[in-house]
Amino acid sequence: MRALATDRYGELEGLKVIEMPVPEPGAGEVRVRVVASALNPADYKVALGKVKFLHARNFPMVLGYDFSGTAEAVGRDVNDVGVGADVFGFVPYSPTNRRGAFAEAVIARVDQLAAKPQGVSHIQAAAAATPGATAIQSLRDLGRLRAGMKVVVTGVSGGVGSIGVAIAKRLGGHVVAIGSGRGLQLAPEMGADVVVDRKQDGAVNSLVGPYDVFFDAAAAYRWSGWRSRLSRGGTFITTLPSLAFVVDKLSSYLSSSRCAVAMVKSKPADLRLIGEWLSGGLTVPVDRTISLAEVPENLGRLERGEVLGRVVVEIG
Repeated sequence: MRALATDRYGELEGLKVIEMPVPEPGAGEVRVRVVASALNPADYKVALGKVKFLHARNFPMVLGYDFSGTAEAVGRDVNDVGVGADVFGFVPYSPTNRRGAFAEAVIARVDQLAAKPQGVSHIQAAAAATPGATAIQSLRDLGRLRAGMKVVVTGVSGGVGSIGVAIAKRLGGHVVAIGSGRGLQLAPEMGADVVVDRKQDGAVNSLVGPYDVFFDAAAAYRWSGWRSRLSRGGTFITTLPSLAFVVDKLSSYLSSSRCAVAMVKSKPADLRLIGEWLSGGLTVPVDRTISLAEVPENLGRLERGEVLGRVVVEIG
């Protein structure tokens, strides 16, 4: 099979399309013939060696997390997924991930995928997997977002932030979106009630709250800078674990608001919910579709913040 792999950390130019053996599924696993995958910030961070804990350290290293395709082989004890079924999901962001989805085939456990609904394209399914699950687990689970609550979402030009706006609305929130550039036009399309240009002087500081949930999809702010604008019992959620987060987390124990970090996990129930929303009209913004060979160039664009929504890799 063809796969996009790197034989070293440190540069995106090291990513090359190579030939590899087709993997065989083990117990509880499914081999998926990949039709589409999608770029994530984790891909370039792992390739550059910045977050080695998000992938097994085996070379040649095949990156890519999100996938949508067709089950073509199943291992022992797999009873709920049949050969020929269309599925989507994402492989884990952890050292247990030995081979990624930038390939013609990927191995996934049965709890890392769900049936792709008919009528939903592989492009949309692949684009929705990781950011959709991240937004659900951040807003619903960490933020305890319920109907009528006020929520702030940042990074609305990106994959997680844009779909986060749409999911916050589906959970009943009143959504304030913080962004810039083309994201200011995208946010209302995704359902934002209020859009704030972060580059306009004083615009962000004019937000006084109180807000029940602050979903910092862009990882651009700190709990300490927003604690006075969070409601009692409110939650600040970042997508980036860091020393600053640890300091804020410790300080939050003496506060009336909470501080949390999103660590997305693949859950079939969440993937099925994403599938239902896609069937019901949720559309993930796609910046462009590309080939495997075009991944390195577009990871660079993603790193530089030049992408609106998601970049999808068409493989099948």
